[in-house]
Amino acid sequence: MEAVALKIPMTLQEHSETVSPDRPDMLRIPATWEEYLELAEQLPYNIEYYEGEIILMSQATDLHEQLISQLGALFVDLLDDQPDYRVLGSNVKICVAEGSAEFNADLSVVKGPSDFAVLPSGRVSTARIKNPEIVVEVLSKSTRAYDQSDKLDQYRLIPSLKHILFISQEEVFARIYSRTEQPDQWFDADYRSIEATVLMGSLALPLRKIYRKTPFAA
Repeated sequence: MEAVALKIPMTLQEHSETVSPDRPDMLRIPATWEEYLELAEQLPYNIEYYEGEIILMSQATDLHEQLISQLGALFVDLLDDQPDYRVLGSNVKICVAEGSAEFNADLSVVKGPSDFAVLPSGRVSTARIKNPEIVVEVLSKSTRAYDQSDKLDQYRLIPSLKHILFISQEEVFARIYSRTEQPDQWFDADYRSIEATVLMGSLALPLRKIYRKTPFAA
């Protein structure tokens, strides 16, 4: 654990100096699942885990956070009359498989009670869920490739997941992956017009509302 900790920024200032949102790379550090879990409890920022590596994400830009807030408000409004659905923020981790992969989606939607992950100690972690129905990622230069490759592949392994939504913070662009009636088959669609509406089952998310008050709104 000590060797891993020495390689990881332990403060927000060190983190901001190490991982930049404008750089198309991320910091990956070899670590065990147990080392990752211990650090995740200590660090003042989110880290992810995939295939034996801790992945450091860059700090979010103000536009990134604005888009997430707008998306959260839209989902809350659209699901207001459906009490079984809850909208969760990025501090709740999506556990694909204990010991293998765990991510922080920018936003997730859960139907019914959460299925919480179990830690190696046997303790149930209420900060880690295994049954999202929708996950949303806001793309940036530093995360675009990772989000739409490794992360996408892992998300599609979650049995409960029905929709994966990607939103760009660099242009008007949305990409939706939706599970078909065949469990292992997914349909994807791109939206590039500010007048377009993203269709997600019975939900409709107008891009004009998602990008409201951003440089792209006009």
